Amino acid sequence: MPKFRFETIDSDRTTISEEELASADLASPRAIEKAHAVLLAHRSVDQTASITKVYDEAGYLVATVNFSDVMRDESRRQPISDPFPEEPGVIRSG
Repeated sequence: MPKFRFETIDSDRTTISEEELASADLASPRAIEKAHAVLLAHRSVDQTASITKVYDEAGYLVATVNFSDVMRDESRRQPISDPFPEEPGVIRSG
């Protein structure tokens, strides 16, 4: 299996890791997962400028994930709750 290098860059640090994936098509979803993990680990730092780049074994860029991609993916994961929670003891008609 080919190796891919994941490089996550935010305001004050760069995180680099390598991973074997079955194909380049899996690089972008995996990059979103890795960027999300870095985002959770460094919540106190402004992450809006963070970016994750994925390179193949030859050094070619195969995927780029921006902060907005991670947040969009996160919003799909969390269920949307009722925007108007009911107060205890209140019964809605209907």
